[in-house]
Amino acid sequence: MMMRNINWLRALAILAGSISAFYYWMLDDKVSMFWETLFTLVNIAQLLILQIENRRGSFSEDEKYFIQTCLPNIERSHARRLVKLGAWTEVHEDTVLIVEDTTPEKLKFIVSGKAVVSHSQRPIGEVHKGDFLGEMSYLTGKQASATAITIDTVRYLAFDKVRLREHLARNTEVRYALEASFNRNLADKLVKSNTGEMKNHPSNSA
Repeated sequence: MMMRNINWLRALAILAGSISAFYYWMLDDKVSMFWETLFTLVNIAQLLILQIENRRGSFSEDEKYFIQTCLPNIERSHARRLVKLGAWTEVHEDTVLIVEDTTPEKLKFIVSGKAVVSHSQRPIGEVHKGDFLGEMSYLTGKQASATAITIDTVRYLAFDKVRLREHLARNTEVRYALEASFNRNLADKLVKSNTGEMKNHPSNSA
């Protein structure tokens, strides 16, 4: 249970099932041998499916950046499913990404461009490549406390929050990785705030 790599976990399960099936065969316990053999075959099938999915197709540069930034240790097949859940969007200058005192319907991850963040119509900082928008609202369910408006062309990956929660509820490993990336991004924003790159904490927009 301490293994983080599902391939190794499946391989260990196959080894354990094979040894158990042989043990029950030696005892002439056919019922137990049947269930251990079935357990082993299921894990072999799942391991083969993972290998096929991991080799299927390739990622775009934007997809690779999202995966390397947010899901660095996740199996390729699981990362692909999450990426396919989102929608790539490109907007131009002066596009509103998040509105203060509203609940964002989307969680956004920026792969290029910048947006200015303002509170009560007062600029408080910027968000750019590698930043999330809407992560605090996603985590807390509260309304956004700031507005984000693009200052050049911005490309981002947007996730519907309802569909994302449903997907992550079924994939806890991916959920932990994504929430860890939220924490890293919030910490990065705090560092920028403390070094003067941002006048305030830009995650307020989330």
